[in-house]
Amino acid sequence: MALLIDADWLLYAACSACECDIRWDEWINTLHLEQSDAKSYITHQIDKWQEATGHKELVMCLSNYPTFRHQLSVEYKANRTSRRKPLGLRDLRGWLSHEYPTRCHDNLEADDVMGILMTSGQYRDPIMVTADKDMRTIPGKLLRMDVMEINTIGDANRNWMTQALVGDTSDNYPGLKGTGPVKAEKLLADCQTLPEMWDAVVSAYRKGGETFGAALLNARMARILRYGDYDFTSGSVELWDPDRDPAMKTNG
Repeated sequence: MALLIDADWLLYAACSACECDIRWDEWINTLHLEQSDAKSYITHQIDKWQEATGHKELVMCLSNYPTFRHQLSVEYKANRTSRRKPLGLRDLRGWLSHEYPTRCHDNLEADDVMGILMTSGQYRDPIMVTADKDMRTIPGKLLRMDVMEINTIGDANRNWMTQALVGDTSDNYPGLKGTGPVKAEKLLADCQTLPEMWDAVVSAYRKGGETFGAALLNARMARILRYGDYDFTSGSVELWDPDRDPAMKTNG
């Protein structure tokens, strides 16, 4: 029984929470971070999750940039380049990698590492731990903002296709112009299977003046990788192809 933890998010949260702004006098302010505070933040969070779930095994999932999505679109996360990262992030990542079991693979974000491990069958009763709603596109247990969610494969596919329609302003890929969560829900309302959902997505893009290629690109950007989407030997990603996906040939 394992906790698959989004370590990118945990590190960022710890460093952000523990930054301290000190005003020394009327002219001088400094910003600093006590590494010990950030480490205590992380260990406290882990202890809390272990106690709440009863799961003791940990896997810290980390990103390795640039990722395959940066190859799909030069605009991916380009809106974040001017944002200041919290203090101590690099050093704390090194400490975490030394203290805990970690998984980090070429071309993958932490989300993808979690998604692959979650669907690999490698762990008994795994739970993903993150604040990211994108992990709702992966079937299984998700501990998000300290609330346990369970997504079936049908839920996961619907959430994925919804994301393909809506896009993600945080990650800077557009989706279908003028389509928000409410409209996407209506477009997918009568769909039960992945093939039906995908047909609805493609139809919506075409009605919106977009191409099949635009729909496919957004579906690939939105897809958190699952087991079989990644070659651990070559470090390459098998991009989602509706013509090759076995799930597109079933009624489930």
